[in-house]
Amino acid sequence: MIEPNNGQALSKTQDARPRYTGERLLRERPKIYRQVVRLLGEGWSANKICKWCHVTRETVRAIERREAVEISERKKSIIGILGNVAELGASRMEETIGKAGLRDAAIGTGIAVDKMLALTGQLPSVQIAVVMPTPEERAELRAVDAKLDAIAARLRAAAPRDAGA
Repeated sequence: MIEPNNGQALSKTQDARPRYTGERLLRERPKIYRQVVRLLGEGWSANKICKWCHVTRETVRAIERREAVEISERKKSIIGILGNVAELGASRMEETIGKAGLRDAAIGTGIAVDKMLALTGQLPSVQIAVVMPTPEERAELRAVDAKLDAIAARLRAAAPRDAGA
């Protein structure tokens, strides 16, 4: 056991890592603290926030724990707003089918829906169908390939040879 200069034994239960609470950031850089809270509420990843705000990941996580209620309320508020935007955009799309503004309404609606899904932790559903050819279709494809190979061979044979080679 290591002993300090005053003769008392050091406690082994003491954690060597600092305890991050975000309090120092709030005290010294309140604008950055509020920005971290806002970005967490908007669904940014901790790594992006670290790079953007020049803080450590531990600080971001501490702020996230400390402000969990506020962040949750902010997310709910943003989800509500984006839900309204998606609804208005869908209505606009319905109204403008065949008109020039449809593209813009479709893009805005898509962005709002994607953001709303991201904030609620849902993923857009994507269905992929893999269609394999039947044995008859494979045989037909092989026959076509053989015919194309024969045509290419005839063209190579009929091509004039370079006299200078």
